[in-house]
Amino acid sequence: MPWGYTAGAILTLLYAASAPLLPLVTGRVVDALHNNAEPLAAVQPLVLQLIALALAVGLVRVFSRIVMFGTARQIEYQIRNDLLVHLQKLPQSYFSVNRTGDLMSRAVNDLNAIRLFLGMGLMNIVQTPVLYVAAFSGMLALDPLLTVTVVSPYILFVGVIRFFARRMQPASLAVQEQLGQLSSVAQENASGVFVVRAYGMESGERGRFGAQSRELYTRQIRFGLVALSMQPTIAVMPALAAVALLGVGGFRVQQGLLTLGEFTAFHFYLLMLTPPTVMLGFTAVLAQRGLASLRRLGDVLDVVPAIRERADTSDLDRLRGHVRVQSLSFAYGDGREPALCDVSFEAEPGQTIGIVGPVGSGKSTLVSAIPRLIEFADGRVCIDEVDVNRIRLQVLRSSIAMVPQDSFLFSTTVAENIAFGCPDADLDEIRAAAARAHVLEDIEDLPNGLDTQVGERGITLSGGQRQRIALARALILEPSILILDDALSSVDAVTEEAILKNLRSARAGRTCFIVAHRLSAVRDADRIVVLERGRIAEIGSHEDLLRSGGVYARTFRQQMLEAEIGIEGVA
Repeated sequence: MPWGYTAGAILTLLYAASAPLLPLVTGRVVDALHNNAEPLAAVQPLVLQLIALALAVGLVRVFSRIVMFGTARQIEYQIRNDLLVHLQKLPQSYFSVNRTGDLMSRAVNDLNAIRLFLGMGLMNIVQTPVLYVAAFSGMLALDPLLTVTVVSPYILFVGVIRFFARRMQPASLAVQEQLGQLSSVAQENASGVFVVRAYGMESGERGRFGAQSRELYTRQIRFGLVALSMQPTIAVMPALAAVALLGVGGFRVQQGLLTLGEFTAFHFYLLMLTPPTVMLGFTAVLAQRGLASLRRLGDVLDVVPAIRERADTSDLDRLRGHVRVQSLSFAYGDGREPALCDVSFEAEPGQTIGIVGPVGSGKSTLVSAIPRLIEFADGRVCIDEVDVNRIRLQVLRSSIAMVPQDSFLFSTTVAENIAFGCPDADLDEIRAAAARAHVLEDIEDLPNGLDTQVGERGITLSGGQRQRIALARALILEPSILILDDALSSVDAVTEEAILKNLRSARAGRTCFIVAHRLSAVRDADRIVVLERGRIAEIGSHEDLLRSGGVYARTFRQQMLEAEIGIEGVA
């Protein structure tokens, strides 16, 4: 990018330095026409010179804008990509307190404001001082007294800019923040349209959106009043200068102290100063908006990801699946009750570990530690005898497939969702993964089969279909470690049994962790970890836990009784 701004600055300075030559040549043409008895013969070389100079200045101006604006676009492109990469590195906790709509507003509206400042704003900042110096120098050479008279109104410029700049930045920041709020409300209504309709809250949500929209309108009016008040205030200065030129300059022409050509050149110099003077007001607006937006974007980019590559990473390039958890404790924030407390167990490659417990017992937190989705102390979780904090994130997460309870699908086809982590997979591999997840028949019943568009977040599918497609997406990766975080909660018992039957062969040779509410999903596991309030209450096989008569046994008997009398629901 530096070369782009360097080239743009050189072209801009060349334009700013050469443009003041046009009034000088124009003045000579006027004097030649006014004084020469045969004006055409005398003026022709000057006219040709004027045309050539105008073309050259015009070309330099065009290319300076192409380079400056193009460089600003490249920076916008790079920042937008860097922002996405940065967001991908931020922990889940960041997105739980920062709304999607506001982040989208920063990535679109704030970045656009920054681009305008880095393009048009910087260009005006570079060229305007040179234009002023060159024009004032030209006027001083023609008539120092008239120059002082004409320039006097411009002395007010610095004070005017400072006065309005102090008011524009907070007003601009308020507009950008409110735009983020409005974007969040719009995004929530679009994503939760079925909930809004189901509760008959269309009117209430329209009111909420209207309130946010009115607040944005109010803040934009406040900012607009400041910005629009500045423009006419600044425009008064060239007008006052023009009055001074006509009065004093006209008198000096009558007195013979200034030729008609010099007066014309003076007038063109003044006209040349008018656009940059007005543009400086616009540039001040761009600068304040850009600085406010840069501050908002910086609030995101300055967040240091808690989970990042370490300097002492291992050279391990593939995981076999031996997992050891030792004295793992974790809490979501200071002062909060630990989600996990001194949890220890081990899983050999190819084993299946069931993880059960009541809501809030730490099941999801525990399995999130394996792919390092949460941050914890060294030595607490090891895979293949290597601390997960030292395993390269790309190696760690490419060897682990995780299916969460809330199965997110992208707004693409079913086939593209299944092949998301394996984009080179062919149709046969996609179909095989779908069959193992017991969803192939459902897919074939869709209007376009695997080519069916699933809508945003898979909204056109049932909860069970979304979960099974997400399961197929994990299975097609052939991971060393498979984690199912209550991934069968939205399917009925019959479908669950069919999926588990297919998984028995699918998970052969790979370590599998199954988090489940229904204990029937883990009864075939090699070992079952029972959690209570973040601690291990029991651990053992299904038969061992039943014989012990503890929490697991009581819960299992209760669920079997519910199933027999038909209490258990079917998703």
